[in-house]
Amino acid sequence: MSKILFLNCSPNRKGNTYLIGEKILNQKEHEVLHLADYRISQYGQVFEDDQIREVLQKIESTEVLVIGTPVYWYTVSGLLKTFIDRLYLLPEAAALNGKRVYLFAQGSSPNVDTIHSITFLAQRLATLMGMELKGVVVDTSDGAKIINTLDLSRE
Repeated sequence: MSKILFLNCSPNRKGNTYLIGEKILNQKEHEVLHLADYRISQYGQVFEDDQIREVLQKIESTEVLVIGTPVYWYTVSGLLKTFIDRLYLLPEAAALNGKRVYLFAQGSSPNVDTIHSITFLAQRLATLMGMELKGVVVDTSDGAKIINTLDLSRE
């Protein structure tokens, strides 16, 4: 597996989030995991066909995690939020420990509260999961700020 994994947290597999992630990772060897391709149950309602452990197994063999999400209702997508919720008390979440993580969110004119909320979420996720947060950028749907700000040249 590649040392960089792009976790696309948009239900639109080839939408803006995906396109922005691919531009950030231009010329870098990486794999893409579309979170929408996996069934991840809500916290407290875990079903037999739940696949969160499969996602964590893919993350475990990478060094760098690039998380991309659209902005829905002033925060990250439900796919990403459900994934984060499920990490609580899940022993396999130790797969995130020591990973370097970048997070970007793109959507229509995010306001200052949205930016603060998503940045705080990324910081708490990194802290609680023992990850090294390398960058967080929240931008409009064109992603120009994301593309020009996130520097993965050392990865």
